[in-house]
Amino acid sequence: MYRIRCDVLIIGGGGAGAMAAYEASKYKVHVAIVSKGRLQRSGNTIMAPGAIAGVKEEWAETGDSMELHFKDTIKGGSYLNEQGLVQLVVEKSPEVILEMESIGALWQRNEKGNKYLLRIDGGHSYPRCVYLEDRTGREIMRTLVGELRKRDVELYEEIMILRIIHDGHNVVGVIGVDINTLEVIIFESKAIILATGGAGNIYANTSNITDVTGDGYRLALYAGVPLMDMEFVQFYPIGFLFPPSLRGVLGGLLYYSRLLNSKKERFMEKYDPERLELSTRDLVSRAIFQEVKEGRGTPLGGVYCDMTFQPSGFIAKTTPALYDTYCKIGINPEKQMLEVAPTCHFFMGGVIIDSNWETEIAGLLAAGEVCAGVHGANRLSQNALAEILVSGKRAGRRGAEIAIEKERQYIDPKEALFEKEKISQILNNNNKRSNPIILRKQLKNLMWENVGVFRTRESLVKATDKINQLQEEAKQVSISYNKVFYNREVIEALENENMLEIAKCITNAALKRTESRGAHYRYDYPDSDNSTWLKHITFRKEDEQIKLRYRSVDLKIFKLEGVDYER
Repeated sequence: MYRIRCDVLIIGGGGAGAMAAYEASKYKVHVAIVSKGRLQRSGNTIMAPGAIAGVKEEWAETGDSMELHFKDTIKGGSYLNEQGLVQLVVEKSPEVILEMESIGALWQRNEKGNKYLLRIDGGHSYPRCVYLEDRTGREIMRTLVGELRKRDVELYEEIMILRIIHDGHNVVGVIGVDINTLEVIIFESKAIILATGGAGNIYANTSNITDVTGDGYRLALYAGVPLMDMEFVQFYPIGFLFPPSLRGVLGGLLYYSRLLNSKKERFMEKYDPERLELSTRDLVSRAIFQEVKEGRGTPLGGVYCDMTFQPSGFIAKTTPALYDTYCKIGINPEKQMLEVAPTCHFFMGGVIIDSNWETEIAGLLAAGEVCAGVHGANRLSQNALAEILVSGKRAGRRGAEIAIEKERQYIDPKEALFEKEKISQILNNNNKRSNPIILRKQLKNLMWENVGVFRTRESLVKATDKINQLQEEAKQVSISYNKVFYNREVIEALENENMLEIAKCITNAALKRTESRGAHYRYDYPDSDNSTWLKHITFRKEDEQIKLRYRSVDLKIFKLEGVDYER
């Protein structure tokens, strides 16, 4: 066991974490990032092909405005967004777009070079999203990591954080484990920023990278910080169905595609004739599953993604990374169509934070997808990269301010005994009752089949009962390899605890919310019920139990027409 000290510790090495570290480093405090994977090889930002939504007069389309971006976001989120947070993201996004460019990021411009090229995608009224081909996320990471190396930010890779330590009021550090050696590590820090992303690997089909397992949600929950809106899980409409090794991986961009059923009909004409494939992702995903359900699906159980109408060379030029993937799997997108289906992509819910992205525990902040509030019941495309940059910047600055103001506290080594004993128990349990790899597969299939795009009371009750059973089995997990070096089974067992706890929150909230709103669709309650359900569902750990509560929605700025309510 060893100890690491810093002023600001960022947990997670994706875009939100890297932006938080970059911003905090401006204040001459000792900043460190601890990442479960390798920097630029883990987290979802590196895989994001899309764009960054932001409106500024010097590049905006005629008629577009920050106000309209704000309204699009609230409408897309079915009025469940925290409007103060949305306003901050909309106002600050153009600033971070320009700042990123000033430190080396490349955004595509017109031939004269005096104006950004802009994309439009689901839910936006105008093209307002800057980008670089289909590697915008990769460009964000390239730029930020380059800055972090210049600024001597310390990087601790392949370490999984297991518990947040606080004195009841102030955060003092965390306990982690080295993934390669299973050695327990104590981090002492004045401020901690959670930037761990979502929990996509709870589902069998996901576009998420494999290390995104809901760690930050459970860390916050067990530290006493409430979670909110966990029932709202976004499914991206275009996930690969073939080959099996790519199943669930993001397979294309909606603004360059048409979706066709087995009869070669452009079926979005029925579901949203005005926006078609550029409708919100929740609606497009439901439309795909409805076509399959009614017998108009493709042989692999999805629909066709058609790009053959594009001019010769267009796909190779505009989406070179995806085009390279198509070629490697033997598909020519200029002549052949892909078979695709929705895939788990993004979590709208998460940790409750304030306007500085700080939690109710002093010194504990969060940034990016791990947070709730900005996206409401459904995220508009391209708002995610805007959110991670804005939230990372604000959390980084606030974390640095806290670090300047307070003294670092000492963590007693005894605090790490629980984690050491848990790891030892997993290594030495020989009862052969439950293997972590098999348990995870069961959970992923369970969630996909019962808590996916369409939900019913029956499916949710079934999922709840099975999750409870799996949680009991996870307590008696047994592994096949009991050495401490490179023991992936132990790490999977630890991750499974996080995944099961968060799956339970998702399922319980989905069961409780007897309506359909945004990404949460109940077959048995197909309509939205604003009179009853214009509110958040939250979870908080109290007296060793996870308690469900309700929280009112911020509707101070943009009120929902026809609804009588008081704030």
